[in-house]
Amino acid sequence: MTSVRFLALGPLHAEVGREWLDLGPVRQQAVFAILLFNADRVVTPASILQGVWGGQTPATGTKLIPPYIYRLRRTLQAACVGQDGPAIDSSRIGYRLRLGTARTDVADFDEAVERAAAAETAGDLAGAAALLAEAEQSWAGEPLAGLTGPYAESRRQHLLERRIVCLEHRLELHLRLGDCHRAIPALIALQTEYPLRERLAIMLMTALYQTGRQGEAMDVFGAFRTRLATELGVEPTPALLAAYTSMLRGDLGPPSVPGRFPEGPARAWAATTT
Repeated sequence: MTSVRFLALGPLHAEVGREWLDLGPVRQQAVFAILLFNADRVVTPASILQGVWGGQTPATGTKLIPPYIYRLRRTLQAACVGQDGPAIDSSRIGYRLRLGTARTDVADFDEAVERAAAAETAGDLAGAAALLAEAEQSWAGEPLAGLTGPYAESRRQHLLERRIVCLEHRLELHLRLGDCHRAIPALIALQTEYPLRERLAIMLMTALYQTGRQGEAMDVFGAFRTRLATELGVEPTPALLAAYTSMLRGDLGPPSVPGRFPEGPARAWAATTT
């Protein structure tokens, strides 16, 4: 039986075996994205219209939706003959995507994160870090890349936040394991990409301090404080000030308690309803 897998952690598409299944033009993909992230739930045409077109709803209104659904249904049917594969059902109030035996890269990411959480709870920090690294392998770029509309944008931001939290937590595990040298290059790269994330700044300060680069750690604090004042008009938080004070006292160590772990799949998927 040829497996079907939907991928959203990058350009939206489906894979049937090793073949790329084209889900159509951008608007059609945006319609499918709403069905995918609400799999096994009925989505109304009005919700789809709002999610794809937002405040620029065409005059034809929900009449736009059935042709997209028809083409998507035909695409899935042609790819999944003889399988308990994905299918789109119609009802009086809307449409429902049944995944059947199909998998998604988001589910793969969720499961790796859940296994990492279990490993950390059991005290296996190295195993948890390895599983978070495995979770990161599900990503192929910007989620839902190129899709427009308020729904795709909200999902994109939600997924990107989940990814950075996962990365942060893996690097924090490396600090707790004493592997600061390994964490520093990744922390520097991430702070360049996310210059206003406090957790990254604190971890980079900690890693530099722990490897004897105290001056650089102080520079990280100074630069971050300046960015906060210049770009946000705020002062350092108590957590950032505590890390700075610990540096001055000479006792800044790795995190003694776990930070915020990436949310599990139940919470992640619960947040996807339209």
